[in-house]
Amino acid sequence: MLSERKLHFVRSYLVDAGRRIELAEICLERRYFHLVVRLCQEAIELCLKAVLRFLGIEYPRAHDVGYVLRQYRNLFPEWFRVHVDELARISRDLAHNRGPAMYGDEEAEIPPEELYDEVDAREAIKRAKFVYELCSKLVESECGR
Repeated sequence: MLSERKLHFVRSYLVDAGRRIELAEICLERRYFHLVVRLCQEAIELCLKAVLRFLGIEYPRAHDVGYVLRQYRNLFPEWFRVHVDELARISRDLAHNRGPAMYGDEEAEIPPEELYDEVDAREAIKRAKFVYELCSKLVESECGR
């Protein structure tokens, strides 16, 4: 069982992830699509790191930790485990877009706001909410045991 301090830390990551999703929705309304992608990537990263920390798994200081989920998949309950591959793909895909969403394509000199559109932004929010809901459910359901 996690100490109250560690649990507080884990929940803090999830709260911040939820805030980033809220900010992403505001950015969607304002048509700042590249910022939506960036915020959703950050939310996903926080969620996945929260569940890894929750299980006592030391994760690398990297933006994509999906492969770590795969590595420790057997530590998760079955209902979460069935989503591990999808969570890892989402993590990888959005981590790949983290830099371009902030800096654009520096080589081609395309600014970030020209790289992403509304479809990209809506998909990023959908994925971030999916990850957030699963990770929040894991932490809260396991705390009640």
